[in-house]
Amino acid sequence: MEKTIGNQLSEITSKIKRLKTRNSRLEAENEELRKSVFNYLQMLDAQKKETEKASLSMQHEMLGQSLSGDKKVLMKEMDKYILMIDKCIAAINAKM
Repeated sequence: MEKTIGNQLSEITSKIKRLKTRNSRLEAENEELRKSVFNYLQMLDAQKKETEKASLSMQHEMLGQSLSGDKKVLMKEMDKYILMIDKCIAAINAKM
C-alpha cells in the first residue's frame, strides 16, 4: 500500500513538531548546564583563592616560627659571647 501524499506530509509535519520540541528541550537543558558549569567554575575559583590565601598564611606562620627560633639561637650565642667578654675583662682586671 502506498502512502498518500497527505499521509506523508502529516508524518513529516509530526516529525518536525517532535524535532522542534526536542530541540527546545535540548536548548533549555544546555542553558541549564551552562549555568551549572559557570557556578561550578565560580566556586572552584573561590576555593582556589581561599586555598592560596590559607597556604600563604601558613607560609607566613612557618616563616615567623623559623625567625623566632633563629632569634632564640642568636640570643643564646650573644649571651655566650657576652659571658666570654666578661671573663676576659675580669681576667684583664685581675692581672692589673
